[in-house]
Amino acid sequence: MSPDVTAVGLLYAVRYSSVLALLNFFVLASLFWSGGGVLAAEARIAVAANFRDTAEAIATRLEADSPHRYEVIAGSTGKLASQILNGAPFDVFMAADRQRPQQLVDRGLAAAASQQIYAVGELGLWWPSSAGTPTLKALASLEPRSVCMANPAFAPYGEAAWAMLQNAGLEASWLEGVVRVDNVNLVAGLIAQGHARAGFVARSSLIAGKRQGTVVADDEEVLWFAEQAPIDQAMVLLTRAERNVAARHWVKQMQAAPIRELIQRDGYRLAGTQN
Repeated sequence: MSPDVTAVGLLYAVRYSSVLALLNFFVLASLFWSGGGVLAAEARIAVAANFRDTAEAIATRLEADSPHRYEVIAGSTGKLASQILNGAPFDVFMAADRQRPQQLVDRGLAAAASQQIYAVGELGLWWPSSAGTPTLKALASLEPRSVCMANPAFAPYGEAAWAMLQNAGLEASWLEGVVRVDNVNLVAGLIAQGHARAGFVARSSLIAGKRQGTVVADDEEVLWFAEQAPIDQAMVLLTRAERNVAARHWVKQMQAAPIRELIQRDGYRLAGTQN
């Protein structure tokens, strides 16, 4: 082989290596946020069903303002907690109670320092055909199978509703006939579609339904239990995600003003605030 051919081959090899190095640089650079040099990451956010729409709005906001990407997985708090205990690959858990996040901390599955009340939900009794604002005792005039609630075994809103019914002094046989569904979001849909006469809903579910055009509800049709049964909704960063910058960013941003405004817009109070 002539020296000229060898030189040409070496030249092309050098150029090819340079091109590869440049491409690698741009690929790596694209993973950084130009605003702060933050490495992009992805996080899976497990959220209580009532908070699904709000979490998706938060994800959209954070993805626009950072390089991170978020996947929102919604379900009843109890079922999500069970999935986490069985190894589900979630990074942040946003429950509709305090107890289950604390249980995960106690088991070493969540970071204690990350615990916070991110929202205070509101439970209400929605009875569209009632004469004026409904009452708990008046529910006894309905067939129990025409009344629905979230399942108290899995859903904190259902647990609160069950406590309200028991305290109202309704007959145990009537209480046992009340329909229980997987999560509180389903209750508003069943009533709006005429499959139930009355039920225990989250204020956030009615707001979301009105926004989407699937729910028409007047305030006088709902008996709210803001003071009797506030729903403290807690969140934690799971220990598997303590090095996940996207998950840590999500947790930190829950205290940012734009995110807190989104939470309030969707019918929640913030911890330590009034209606």
